[in-house]
Amino acid sequence: MRTRVVILALICLVAVACVKLERQPLEKRLYALETVRPGVVQGRPACPESVLARRLVVSARSAGRELVYRTGESAWNADYYNLFFVSPADMLTQDLRAWLTSADLFGEVLDPGSLAPYGYILEGNVTALYGDFAAKPPQAVAEMQFLLLRNGDERRIVLSRGYRRTAPLAASTPQELVRALREATGGIYAALEADLRAALVSK
Repeated sequence: MRTRVVILALICLVAVACVKLERQPLEKRLYALETVRPGVVQGRPACPESVLARRLVVSARSAGRELVYRTGESAWNADYYNLFFVSPADMLTQDLRAWLTSADLFGEVLDPGSLAPYGYILEGNVTALYGDFAAKPPQAVAEMQFLLLRNGDERRIVLSRGYRRTAPLAASTPQELVRALREATGGIYAALEADLRAALVSK
């Protein structure tokens, strides 16, 4: 009898060991800002020379692909399940070059891989790109700094300016944060376009 009990216990242990506890993996969601300039300017560019638009430099806090949330004073979270499709630096740089091309400010908008000559250099730093859920009401925050240089034997600063834009969140969701960040970055690009146009006209 005792032997039979031991055998049954061993069978139960083996059966339990063979059971696989399956858990549904959490699905990662990918987003792109796709900040697009509304409309295309027709006519002669404000400046016939080309501009070299360097890759934007993003601060360490926002450089990763994860969406970033401010949840309190000195409290930050990175969302490992909701990410940008590519790094913010690449995404914002691509959108900015497309915006400048659509704005028809320069003869051509070049990337650093181009061998074409250029008269201007545009550099930029992204100092903030996050959702501020500690604010009342919650909002998306984007901050950038830009520097336009005249290319030549002695490079000269034509424009140096910082921009900050916020956009309210209708809901505290990743999808709404991406939409609001698109609105905020679009506001910065529009302000940069206006300042560049004024600087090029008055040069």
